[in-house]
Amino acid sequence: MPNRLTKEAILEGTNRRVTLHVPDYDADVVVRPLSDGELSKVFALLGDIPVKEDGTPNIDKVEVAKNLEALRLATSLGLVEPKLTLDEVASMKFGVPELVGMKILEVSGVAPPADVKKKK
Repeated sequence: MPNRLTKEAILEGTNRRVTLHVPDYDADVVVRPLSDGELSKVFALLGDIPVKEDGTPNIDKVEVAKNLEALRLATSLGLVEPKLTLDEVASMKFGVPELVGMKILEVSGVAPPADVKKKK
């Protein structure tokens, strides 16, 4: 059963911190949710985004190059520790910005949790 959303969680907003283990570096990073304005910047890179029945963006139907660019931006904006510029994020090992970016979108409430995707 999913956790119940609390008022405290809602008001925590972009102050929430989540630790993510990055296997390619065998190290942890700290990420935060993106604000509405930051998410708008990320989704602006994607252009028109189809929406799923539950109202969440259907990122699976976005061009690969645009998707990767948007995930790099999400990573740069939502990465707290270490804080990296967009160019620094682009220098990470292949696949890492996508892993981190998807986690940031997940904690921002616009992507389903990774464990839900694995079950499908």
